[in-house]
Amino acid sequence: MSDDKTPLQQQPSEDLPASIAPIEAIMEEAGKFEKMPDQYGILQGRPLNEVIDESLTKPRPKTHCRGLIVEGENTVVFASSNVGKSVACYQMAEQICYDTGEVVNYLDFELSDMHLLDRYTDAETNARHFFPRNLHRYEITPDLITDGNVEQAILDSIEQMAQEGDRFFFVDNLTFICRDSEKGLGATEFMMRLIKLRRTYNLTIVVIAHTPKRDGKQPITQFDLAGSSKLISFFDAGIAIGRSAKDKETRYIKQVKVRTGAEMYGADNVLVYRLIQTDGFTHFEFVEYGRESDHLKENNSFTEMEDIKEISEMVAKKMSVREIARETGMTASTVHRRIKKGKKLGIISEDGTPVSTVSSAEQVTQAEQPAQPAEPEQKDLFDKEDDDE
Repeated sequence: MSDDKTPLQQQPSEDLPASIAPIEAIMEEAGKFEKMPDQYGILQGRPLNEVIDESLTKPRPKTHCRGLIVEGENTVVFASSNVGKSVACYQMAEQICYDTGEVVNYLDFELSDMHLLDRYTDAETNARHFFPRNLHRYEITPDLITDGNVEQAILDSIEQMAQEGDRFFFVDNLTFICRDSEKGLGATEFMMRLIKLRRTYNLTIVVIAHTPKRDGKQPITQFDLAGSSKLISFFDAGIAIGRSAKDKETRYIKQVKVRTGAEMYGADNVLVYRLIQTDGFTHFEFVEYGRESDHLKENNSFTEMEDIKEISEMVAKKMSVREIARETGMTASTVHRRIKKGKKLGIISEDGTPVSTVSSAEQVTQAEQPAQPAEPEQKDLFDKEDDDE
């Protein structure tokens, strides 16, 4: 007996699985299309609310070294010569190694092997400081630079390490990797390449830089960074290290630019340290929170004697008044007056030879200093910050 029912058509095998709803899939694709940024030339944009909504889903960036270093940012650390920039930055790099357990790469174009030996060993006691194994130091291999473009070769090397997963880089120093840092156009081009690297690989980059010799009477600002005035605008954060007028071992650290979070260490709340060496370890030892004004020369009664002592050493090197003025940041007339007074006090001989090593503290009573802010709970140098903050 024949069946008069119409048989059902067989579904084609290439149809979508039943678990995928075609309408919802189309709507999802349409939503993605709507959220695609508008593109005009090299500019890309979308509604501000969408940017904020997306940011709300991302974790807050972690911080290190008392909140001075923020992950995912380009930070510049700068100071005058012989203040201890490299010492502080090696210490910061070491702290990040312990905080994260990740590799931290220190590109050292400043110190020789013997400099490191002097800073991290004690020849008399044979004591030495051991760094964590994940702190790696790199220097340039000159023979591998073929086209003479050192800056690009360094950036390419950083990118190679980033492609292997390394996220933390210290670069010592800016004048070596950006030869045109004094020129606005050259500095801009270099910093744009550095910013692109950071964004592409989510890097944390700390660059060490110089500041011209300062007279120590004015607060440090972001404009004291050596090079083009445009440089600081390309960094997310700026950290300055100042030499205290109180004594030769004391330093203070101040934030001069902050992009993420609130400024913690401004002029009224600087971090005060002593630069010391113990058991073969040259490092910054935390002392207290303080005010920058307490460490400027104009607030110390032995300032003039310190100036004379410093100038006497330069006079002994046969430096001219103009050269001393350029080196110290003083005016030529001020240098001339200091030399004249140094000769009158017998600190400088008529032929320019220093004849006294008496410290200013022995000749002038230091002015009484105002009370310091309350001492913080953290005692160690660059303590680990709370990553959840």
